[in-house]
Amino acid sequence: MANKKPRGRETAWDMVLSMGAVIATVGVIMLIAWRPQEEVKQQVDYETAVASAVIAQTWPISIPKTLPAGYQATSARLEPESYGEVGDIRWILGFQTSAGEYVSLWQSDGPKGKVVAPATNSAVCESTATINGATWQKCEIDKPLTRAFVKTEGDLTSIVSGTAPWDELLRFAESLVPAKP
Repeated sequence: MANKKPRGRETAWDMVLSMGAVIATVGVIMLIAWRPQEEVKQQVDYETAVASAVIAQTWPISIPKTLPAGYQATSARLEPESYGEVGDIRWILGFQTSAGEYVSLWQSDGPKGKVVAPATNSAVCESTATINGATWQKCEIDKPLTRAFVKTEGDLTSIVSGTAPWDELLRFAESLVPAKP
């Protein structure tokens, strides 16, 4: 019979060998089961959502007059405003740029104080910009990176935000026009 160590008398070297065996087994399983994951960009037919929103809404739904080359719609929906009062509505239109950045429009008739923080990831608004004759607040936060232009007209708050550079967000905001039925 082999010279077996009594239980509780194993050495640190025995533990290292056991851990090595476990790690090697896990490594082999990972090599066999690993599959590359491709990011799937879900493209949205935002024209249909715009048509439905224009019919349903009492305030002017905005859309970009023309989309820059390479933009892909990733979201388009008219829904109850979860940060406002009962009956408040928001319009969200989102795009991924050709550079992989994000640009979105969030319009809401909910209270500005409740809507701006979640729509901008609590970005700090420290300056203003004039876009198409209207004054927009310019807001930014580093983590998570969010840049935003915020405008309020009456009860309607419009927010153009995303991870795209400022000049791209500015061009997007400048291109906004009321959607036609």
